[in-house]
Amino acid sequence: MSEITAKEIARILGISPASVSFALNGKPGVSEATRAKIKQLAQELGYTPAKVVRPQENPMICFLIYTDEKVAIAQESTFYTFVLKGVEAAAKELGYRVMIRYLEAGADFFRQLEDVLPDLAGVILLGTDITTPRKGEITSFAGKNVGFPMVIVDNFIFSAYVDCVGNDNLYGAKSAISYLIDRGHRRIGYLRANQRITNFDDREAGIRMAIAEHLGNGPQMLETIGVSVSAEGAYRDVCRWLERTSHLPDALFGENDVIAAAAIRALKMKGIRVPEDISVMGFDDIPVCEMVEPTITTVHSFKESLGREAVGLLHRRILAGQSGETARDSGVIKLSLSTRIVERQSVADK
Repeated sequence: MSEITAKEIARILGISPASVSFALNGKPGVSEATRAKIKQLAQELGYTPAKVVRPQENPMICFLIYTDEKVAIAQESTFYTFVLKGVEAAAKELGYRVMIRYLEAGADFFRQLEDVLPDLAGVILLGTDITTPRKGEITSFAGKNVGFPMVIVDNFIFSAYVDCVGNDNLYGAKSAISYLIDRGHRRIGYLRANQRITNFDDREAGIRMAIAEHLGNGPQMLETIGVSVSAEGAYRDVCRWLERTSHLPDALFGENDVIAAAAIRALKMKGIRVPEDISVMGFDDIPVCEMVEPTITTVHSFKESLGREAVGLLHRRILAGQSGETARDSGVIKLSLSTRIVERQSVADK
């Protein structure tokens, strides 16, 4: 038996072991050009398939959850669980197995994944917690020729060199503020997260765009209130703000639903009625919106669709036999999903 293995062929060609397996076993999943290249190299190297009968293997993709303890936004929300639900549903339909792993910021990514890298057909990376100062870590990882494609979900700062799928945060937030203004609110309180991620920066840009477009640039139109992203931290921060403010704005907009729910709790504790005295609005439309009283008007993001679209994009790269590096040669894709307003009870006409 030859010592040449399918993994060695994959390494030489710079593709995934799964692609080699597909090609040598006559299965769909690779382009005809890639299949021919694999077969030719296998023949030249004298590759002989192992005669041991092995269990049938489905190709595997990895859902990586990037975590940064200094940010911890993904951990404070149920958002990613819905993305994962979409990933798993689409992967099952296409015949992939899904492995879930956590990727710790500041640690060597290859060392964290070295036990699974040879077995992966592709990677979907949840990029919610990735900040601009940490961008270099992902750039280094994505720039290596690891032999498989990668798609980043919920972060667009890498869209120049790796496929990304995310929400249209800018226009989602702009539509939220426009909605509040259309309902008569003129003084908006902006519950701005102290922990900054690119999604929040895009939402802030949308908020300020709406204020400038509808109300002008007067500082009295938008009051910024810094809050933590944790439920308890945001509650305490809003309570402290209420103790020192003399005039309430017409409405509060939280950068996500966790912050909005914490604000409602703080307002009620102070005896301030929502929405009679002040309206409150959030972003993402996670289950907490329907667990508080009043229920929260919010910006709905199509979370499961993010996961489904990410798998579909990854699948197309796998079929084409492309790695993260070769995908750039054909042009990377930035896929942005729209949002919509979900009206509930926390916003009233002014």
